[in-house]
Amino acid sequence: MDLQPIRNRRIYEIIAEQIKNLIASGNLSPGDKLLSERELAEQLQVSRTSVREALCALDMAGLIEVRPGEGAFVRRAGTDTIIEPLSFAILLEKDRVRDILEVRLGLEVESAGLAAQRATEEELARMEAALRLMEEDVKTGRSGEKADFEFHYAIAEAAHNQLLLRVMNTIHDMMHHTLRITRNLWMTPVPGTPQRLYEEHRQIYQAIGRRNKAAARKLMYRHLTKVAAELERINKLMTTEHS
Repeated sequence: MDLQPIRNRRIYEIIAEQIKNLIASGNLSPGDKLLSERELAEQLQVSRTSVREALCALDMAGLIEVRPGEGAFVRRAGTDTIIEPLSFAILLEKDRVRDILEVRLGLEVESAGLAAQRATEEELARMEAALRLMEEDVKTGRSGEKADFEFHYAIAEAAHNQLLLRVMNTIHDMMHHTLRITRNLWMTPVPGTPQRLYEEHRQIYQAIGRRNKAAARKLMYRHLTKVAAELERINKLMTTEHS
């Protein structure tokens, strides 16, 4: 691959742009496997963290598919994977992730409290099923964003507030993408994070199951503010590294 060493700030954007251009020019074709994180980092003379963030952005944009244990592959073209340049630029912005986290904080703290009052046994069972999937992800080393989303969505359904659920549906795709980005970003730099996230979700579920509205709201608030704080910490580390 004809890739150039990178020495600017916001390095992940430039990495992503180079790979996007290789796809657009036909140098990378649908189904092709990209170089490994280590190989890309060595060839571009950047950190593996920068490469990982660029791959997350490209995956979120629908241009590549990151398969755990296999690597990153160029996606096959489809109507849902055509990304306009402006949309692509927006998807690369970390602020978008922060915005979604702030929206979630506003919605989900109250959702947890309402769920503690209103959840049916069937809805509690859906939360428990998502937790089991999350636990399995922890054991097998998967990032677990699907189980994470299913857990939070089950709580929103259990709140029995149709307007709240409609808002959750509106941000469905963005929320799912941000869960993927945040989990992939901190899985390697912070050992034990998947287990900690699982425990936080389990505690929220237990509070809802006990019908303890105050505890459910408090635990959900604590969980989401920790996620936001961890994202900010990683962003600062990356900014320092790229300066």
